[in-house]
Amino acid sequence: MLQRVRIALLGLWLGAMALFSFGVAPSAFAVLPAHLAGQIVSRVLSIVEIAGIFTGVVLLICLACGASRQSRLATIVEAVLLVLMTLSTLVSRYVVSARLHAIRLGAGENISALPTGDPVRGTFELLHQASVGLMSFNLIAAIVLIGLLVSRAARQRGSIPTI
Repeated sequence: MLQRVRIALLGLWLGAMALFSFGVAPSAFAVLPAHLAGQIVSRVLSIVEIAGIFTGVVLLICLACGASRQSRLATIVEAVLLVLMTLSTLVSRYVVSARLHAIRLGAGENISALPTGDPVRGTFELLHQASVGLMSFNLIAAIVLIGLLVSRAARQRGSIPTI
C-alpha cells in the first residue's frame, strides 16, 4: 500500500512539473506580453516548487516507514534521488527563483527589453537556465523513480502491470 502511495505522489509531482514546463510556461509566453507571462509563470512556479518541497519531504517519510520491506540498495537509490530532488527544489525556490524575482523587480519587469549584452539580462538568462536545469533534473529523476517503484511492485507480485 505504501509503495502505491509513493508512486501516486511521484506521479502527481511529475505531472505538476510537466504541466508547468510543457503547458503553462510556453502557453503564457505565446499569448501574453513578456512581463505578464513572466508574472504568471513565476506565480505558478512558486506553487509547483512549494508543492515539490512538501511532496519530497512526505516521500522521504514514506520511504523511512517502508524501508524495511525493500532491499538496502533500492532504499539508498530512492533516498538519494528523493533528497536530491527535494534539495534541487529548495535551491530553485529559495536561491534561483528568489534572485530571478529580485532581478525582475530591479529591471522593471521587462527583461527582454534590455540589450543583449547587458549584465543584468545575462545574469537573468543564466539563472533561468539554472531553473530549467533543476526542473529537468527533477522531471527525469521522478520518471526514473516511478519506473523503479513500478518495476519493483511488478517483481513482488510476480507479474507485469497492465497499462
